[in-house]
Amino acid sequence: MTDQPREIAAAAAVDDITVFMGALPADEYEQRRRIRVCRNAACFKVTQTESPQARTLCWLATETASAWIYQPASVAELTEVAQFLKRLLIVADQAELIGSWQ
Repeated sequence: MTDQPREIAAAAAVDDITVFMGALPADEYEQRRRIRVCRNAACFKVTQTESPQARTLCWLATETASAWIYQPASVAELTEVAQFLKRLLIVADQAELIGSWQ
């Protein structure tokens, strides 16, 4: 038995990347999705951290992701940006940990 309301909602779900950029190759879409996930995580972390260094790194991640998510770019460039954003979030976590020792 299927859950038709869920299926209808999933089919009608709006995806910002495809709305603004149209249909994309799967590998390009995946990198843009990763950038979006990092942006969303960084935005949330800004509101949760007490570390000024972690907050600054999260703002940098948010601004970088916002600049690149819809920017025309190659898959290789998008992959580098996504990896950079992931590293920023890892360093923000580390800054928060180190800040908690003071």
